Amino acid sequence: MATEDARYRQSSQYRLWSFTPSHLSTLREKTNTLARTHISNRMRASDPPVDPLPDFLTPAEEYQILNHFTLELLRAAPYCQLPTDIQATAAIFLRRFYVTNSVMTYPPQELIKTCLFFGCKAEGCFMRVQKIANTFPNTTDEMVLAAEYVLCQGIRFAFDVRHPFRALEGAIIELRRLGDFDDDRLNRAHKRTREILKFSPLVTDAYFHYTPSQIMYAAMAIVDDELVHRMMREAFAGQGEDIKDKIWGVIENCKAMLEKEPPEKMSTYWNDVESTKAMKALRKKLTKCRDPDRVDLVALQKARREQASQTQKPKGDANGDEKVFGNGNGNNQERESKRRKVAADGDVFGPPL
Repeated sequence: MATEDARYRQSSQYRLWSFTPSHLSTLREKTNTLARTHISNRMRASDPPVDPLPDFLTPAEEYQILNHFTLELLRAAPYCQLPTDIQATAAIFLRRFYVTNSVMTYPPQELIKTCLFFGCKAEGCFMRVQKIANTFPNTTDEMVLAAEYVLCQGIRFAFDVRHPFRALEGAIIELRRLGDFDDDRLNRAHKRTREILKFSPLVTDAYFHYTPSQIMYAAMAIVDDELVHRMMREAFAGQGEDIKDKIWGVIENCKAMLEKEPPEKMSTYWNDVESTKAMKALRKKLTKCRDPDRVDLVALQKARREQASQTQKPKGDANGDEKVFGNGNGNNQERESKRRKVAADGDVFGPPL
């Protein structure tokens, strides 16, 4: 029977969406460079051409905007009455999409709506698109659905997202079984760890670098690292200290990443004057360097549909059809003769025997 680790290594999350920090950084830089090149060409070819070209966003600025709209998504999700798993899946879809797509190419304010709706689908919660549209001002069903196929392409049709929430429940059950800690301590750790998991990994790159269990242990270590050490002693009983030190080092690195984005930021971010001012400047810069062909995703989708409908289908080979079905005119005459014969007999099954 395959171990949990072996099953995770077969998942699309590990095979397609796990990167080292350097690899992820390289991918984002490449995405930014390609977007700048394509948008520059389109602006020069527009009528009238754009000259001089605007200042484009840097990879670091794109990452700031991505984090901002991840927070926007998490703020909007409760208004749609979406459970935690769907909120997390939608946030990860958004972050996966913008690994290989630039915020200058596809507007993130439109993608968060599509991610919320498609997150419902991926998690088996079939919500009406109108409910998502009603959550946002000046939004129609078409606007929510316009980027759906683009999103699927961007996340490489990998709809399975493994979250650390179930791992947390299993860890708490195991700690209760061991009986080394009182229930009040475990309940406090459980509540606080879940609060961290619902926010910090979703606005960082934790899902790209660590497994769900590593993220869970890192969040629990922020709250009460003694609980994590007890779990590790149980899990690695009889094994050398080297393997324990190696695992703890990974947990410490993940812990440091999560600590940069505490859950309290969800309430303080919107009232932070400096953050608001910085984001306002970045969004103004983004407006000037957006891809002119993809500003309106609804119009883009309609144009593609019209182009597809106007494409003529190739006609079949008439000679080939006649070889299989016989001569078309002859068949029509034969069918008409049989119809008249049946009508004359008055019985579709023929005369009595």
